Amino acid sequence: MVNINGKFFPKEEAFISLFNTSIVTGDFIFENIIVSKENVFFYEDHYFNLLSSMRILKMKIPMSFTPEYLESQLRELYVNSGFISATKLMRIMISNSETNAVSIDLVNHYICTVGDVDYSNFNTEKYTLDVFKDYFKNLGLLSNLNTNNQLINRIGSRYCIENDFNDCVVLNNSKTISETLNGNIFLLVNDKILTPPLKDGCNNNVIRSKIIDIINNDIEGFSLVEQSLSVYDIQKSDELFISNITFGIQSIGKFRKKDFAVTVTNIIRNKLCLLVV
Repeated sequence: MVNINGKFFPKEEAFISLFNTSIVTGDFIFENIIVSKENVFFYEDHYFNLLSSMRILKMKIPMSFTPEYLESQLRELYVNSGFISATKLMRIMISNSETNAVSIDLVNHYICTVGDVDYSNFNTEKYTLDVFKDYFKNLGLLSNLNTNNQLINRIGSRYCIENDFNDCVVLNNSKTISETLNGNIFLLVNDKILTPPLKDGCNNNVIRSKIIDIINNDIEGFSLVEQSLSVYDIQKSDELFISNITFGIQSIGKFRKKDFAVTVTNIIRNKLCLLVV
């Protein structure tokens, strides 16, 4: 089932007009949210992240977009789709509805199920990483948002397939690390865990924030530092992992000729898993 502006449709009957301005102009934002047994995980954080993105893109926020309304829409879709105890990843998408690209009068919202979520089931094979150098991510507030502009990710993913890598580091215009094609990146160096700051163009999402909270509050002997990172910093790392709401945490096994340990990464992963049960 798919929720379109509060009404439920079978997947095969859910359509978006080709004249929807967000498809043409690219100001289509989304937020991925975990729902299980009618529970919506980290909902308040997701809700404020979604509204913040709408304000940045100067979308008019309808009066009906209350926290209670959007949460009930997620739960209703979960039930109407026939789920009982499964843990599902659902996506709220927001777009302008007028064909006039400068109109801010109306927005559409869509909610659909993206897939299953199981943070305990991760890739146990050696996850390989390279650097994608063909294109760079722009610096600025817009780079932190989830939008339908995924060109770098799509081209980079094809590069990975062609060269037999699992993932690639994405650099910004300043040639520092922004993230990877598949998620936010964290480097463990001695007693510090490093991650790029938002100003370097990485995606600003709830799982990144939760991992930062875990490191700051629950990982004894380590401190979280947000700082600009170079590819050379990866070579100096003891451990390396990426995060994404789809899979939680994935450890990096190999970057070029260097292999990485997973000891601290596994501790952080286990603590994150406890939040999504």
